[in-house]
Amino acid sequence: MANIDIGSDEDLHQTMMMKPKRKGLQLTNLPKDILCSILSRLPIKEAVRTSILLEHWKHLWRCHSNLEFSLRSMFPGPRTNGPNDVRPWKDVFIERVDAVLQQHSGAGVDNIQFQAPCDDEHGDRIEGWVRFATASKTKQLILDFSATHHIEQHPYKIDLRLLDDSKSSHLQSIKLCSVSLKVPADFKGFRNLKWIFLADTNITDGDLHHLVSNCSGILEFLGIAGCGMLRRLHISHLSNKLKHLQVYDCRLLQAMELNFGLVKLEYRGPSVLLSPPGSLLLADICIKLEGICTNSLEYMFTKLGHNVPRLEILTLRCREGKVWDSLFLA
Repeated sequence: MANIDIGSDEDLHQTMMMKPKRKGLQLTNLPKDILCSILSRLPIKEAVRTSILLEHWKHLWRCHSNLEFSLRSMFPGPRTNGPNDVRPWKDVFIERVDAVLQQHSGAGVDNIQFQAPCDDEHGDRIEGWVRFATASKTKQLILDFSATHHIEQHPYKIDLRLLDDSKSSHLQSIKLCSVSLKVPADFKGFRNLKWIFLADTNITDGDLHHLVSNCSGILEFLGIAGCGMLRRLHISHLSNKLKHLQVYDCRLLQAMELNFGLVKLEYRGPSVLLSPPGSLLLADICIKLEGICTNSLEYMFTKLGHNVPRLEILTLRCREGKVWDSLFLA
């Protein structure tokens, strides 16, 4: 067999170096809408930094569609977490959020989140953020003012009229944490809202019923956690399309009136009375009780199937300890 001479390593290297290079796709040549889509996948802090790379990128970040503001994302380095050390970080956080929103184009925002221990002291600034969210036609809004440790503060009193259908018809998802929440009598509801999560709010039975009843019958998910003023949850409105209900750690809750079309129920807390309107469509139930309730266990293992004939998954978790005598379902 004849030997094939491929030359020395040096000759091969020179040959490879002389090969014409293909002109690859340059990031700078991409259309603006694609560049905006790429930048929107970066944290807003990093997206702003791209403005120094090229002259025509200077204002490109202003079309960012995914605005997530949190202490962690804006101050990723180590910092102290004591109650006396929060305020300086909080003040800088608020200033930076305002600076970004003032320079943003104010259009095409799909998701906007504010996560920091802000309170009613900053009410005017927060109201400005909410107005920006509605003006930008955002689809998802998160106001999470939870503190990572105990801080004495007065919760921000959110005016739901800033978010009702007359101003935020594009809103589909909302999460409100550690706010003071009262539904005004002239609240016009949400036309397109499909997802609501409320945590650590002072919402009452009547206000929650008013809120859910004014979601134009398309609300699919309702999550409630740590709402300490709730005693009776009433979601059995005839036009309600709610499919997934999540209730965690509402300590004073005594009863829940379920919606006929409910498909998934997640509950964690003490035993409560459930009042179904008849046979339910529930297929997935997850219950985490804080004590062993003999009546509840007996019901779930002997009679639950009559009210929930389509049940496919039942997850039951009980903490050992105190034995409860209260009924769970009726």
